[in-house]
Amino acid sequence: MLPTTPAEKPERLLILDDDALTGQTILNMARIAGIEAQFTDMPDEFFRLVQSWQPDFIAIDLIMPRMDGVQVLIELAKLDCEAGIIISSGVGGRVLDAAARSASEHGLKLLGVLAKPFSPAKLREILRRNLPAASADAAPVQQTEKAPYIPSKEELMLALQNREIHVAYQPKINCRTRLLAGFEALARWRHAEHGLIPPDTFIPLAEESGLIDPLTEYVVAEALSWLAALPDQFFVLPEHQYLVRRLNEVSLAINISNRSLSNLNLFETLEDLCYATGIAPQRLIFELTESCATEDPVTALDVLTRLRMKGFQLSIDDFGTGYSSMVQLARLPFSEIKIDRSFVTTLSKYKESRTVVKAIIDLGHGLGLYTAAEGIESFETLEYLRSIGCDLAQGYAIKEPLDAQGIHEWLRSQHRDDEQHRLRVLHSLGLLDTPTDERFDRITRLATRLFNVPVGLFSLVDENRQWFKSHTGTDVRETPREYSFCSHAIQNDQVMVVEDTWLDTRFQNNPLVTGTPHIRFYAGSPVRAGMGSRLGTLCLIAEQPRTLDDDGRMLLKNMSVMIESELAGDYLAHIDPMTRLLNRRGFDARCDDVINICKRSGLRACLFLIDLIDLKRFNQEHGPAAGDRALREFGQLLGRVFRGSDLSARYGDDDFVVLLIDTAPPGPEKVLSRFHHAAQSLYHRIPIRYQVGWTMLEPDDNMQQVVARASQRMHAHNEAV
Repeated sequence: MLPTTPAEKPERLLILDDDALTGQTILNMARIAGIEAQFTDMPDEFFRLVQSWQPDFIAIDLIMPRMDGVQVLIELAKLDCEAGIIISSGVGGRVLDAAARSASEHGLKLLGVLAKPFSPAKLREILRRNLPAASADAAPVQQTEKAPYIPSKEELMLALQNREIHVAYQPKINCRTRLLAGFEALARWRHAEHGLIPPDTFIPLAEESGLIDPLTEYVVAEALSWLAALPDQFFVLPEHQYLVRRLNEVSLAINISNRSLSNLNLFETLEDLCYATGIAPQRLIFELTESCATEDPVTALDVLTRLRMKGFQLSIDDFGTGYSSMVQLARLPFSEIKIDRSFVTTLSKYKESRTVVKAIIDLGHGLGLYTAAEGIESFETLEYLRSIGCDLAQGYAIKEPLDAQGIHEWLRSQHRDDEQHRLRVLHSLGLLDTPTDERFDRITRLATRLFNVPVGLFSLVDENRQWFKSHTGTDVRETPREYSFCSHAIQNDQVMVVEDTWLDTRFQNNPLVTGTPHIRFYAGSPVRAGMGSRLGTLCLIAEQPRTLDDDGRMLLKNMSVMIESELAGDYLAHIDPMTRLLNRRGFDARCDDVINICKRSGLRACLFLIDLIDLKRFNQEHGPAAGDRALREFGQLLGRVFRGSDLSARYGDDDFVVLLIDTAPPGPEKVLSRFHHAAQSLYHRIPIRYQVGWTMLEPDDNMQQVVARASQRMHAHNEAV
């Protein structure tokens, strides 16, 4: 005779609620679902049943006279209770969410929350979701967890000497454009006998044993060598040139232990490694926790300030979890806020997390800092972060950490030129059918002026049309793709020039040639985004035949690179919220492109530096609101006086700069006279004084030299109004 299989024990639900009607209702719903249930309103009876009856599920009301629900949760945690917990109450969503977090942080298995009054369907959903799906004859499987291996200091030293520590790289993207922004370098240790040793095991070991600095130097050396060599792996193929350019700009984030801050020799070594590998210190981001300054705040301030002076970027990691986060953000020279993953991973679950994350992003932008989010595990979370203005993102929804070969293969897989991929990248940018944008208008205005053509366009080619994100010299916003010149121009990477459309069989009968706007000359340089997808062009149009020599083609190509830089840039973090002009970071990010264009094309450029005198005293006398108004109106004044193709910025608290392109004396003197005249009319309404200095760019100048020279001239002439 075959042995009989005993009937499977039904699931058990224990209910603690001081409301007899609610308790009985839950009891009845559970029994209908085939679940054995018991109900009590006495805490002592409840805990006796927890231990003797061993329920699979427990439903707890938060508000009870003898013992509140949080106290019950604490006692259950002390008992190592493994039952699934359902919390119910009518106290409101915020308190329920807080109690749920309390249960989770005490190590209890939280199944869900029920806001009273709740429907039977809601309870059934929670229970059904957590009922086992195993068949009656399935034998239980005993699983034992292997105790984690704890290595010794000597083993870690040998691992460093034998180069057993490897570096993994997790991609970071620009949230708004989805373009690659950088990588975070992460130490990985695969032990010959014990397999992968988790970082949260060997990093504390390195800190406690005095090996954290050698470990940091090792990781940085490996990562910098890898990053320096990465562009060369793609240099051989012409279609990869955009990717090569991006890889020469992306950042590298490194975690720095708080224990390393006092070792100035370490940072001198890291700076030497940067120069040895050809990686600018500005591309390195040191990530530190907010507790970095709790032990010795003065030393931390000194060290971090010196690191910023060397050019390194600083990120305050896990922001929002420490009690002193706001204090450290105000005191220390951070350039980035990295939102703690505990908020990011619960964005879809808790309204409070969404509120905190939005507040951190707004705070960061208000202080001129980048904001970064880690721990992104779904595209829904990524899209939400994008919608509220987060700058940078990383997580498994984007890509998990990979070794060097894995990153190489991932980059190759991302670089595709098929039409469907191109369109996906185009739509992900969120530019189509959006209002005009000053950052692109400035470039098309400059193009029409430098090439002396009536029309300059930044076009995007989608499925059925070419749509103009920027359209200087015409009110037309789009044309059908079948008539589009730009759809031809994006077929390769070269500048496409049609000197006379009447002589080109492709365009002789094009309605845009035979009718309005009567195109006779066209030149278009492809604009790339993503990992190199050609999405549109920067193009020039004229009604008469024209020629474009090699220098002109190179100039147009360089200006299309300016468009690409704007697409890849963190525009919101580059804008001064008070004046809506560029801030210092935004100005500096664009100056290199402008200076290079001027040098390559033999164009003269001039920089104006304008300093508002005694703005602090003005605020004290007239109030902060009047000071803010003065800044806004002064920014608007710059827009009226200077050309739309010039680069204007609020460079400091009370400093403004304007870079005039393609100008030479006596042009600056005339502009200065016009500026003084306009500023006098403003002075009658807002009595604030200023002084101005200006200088021409010299062939070997960098922007810091130009600003310093303009400042010297300003103080020498003391042109005060």
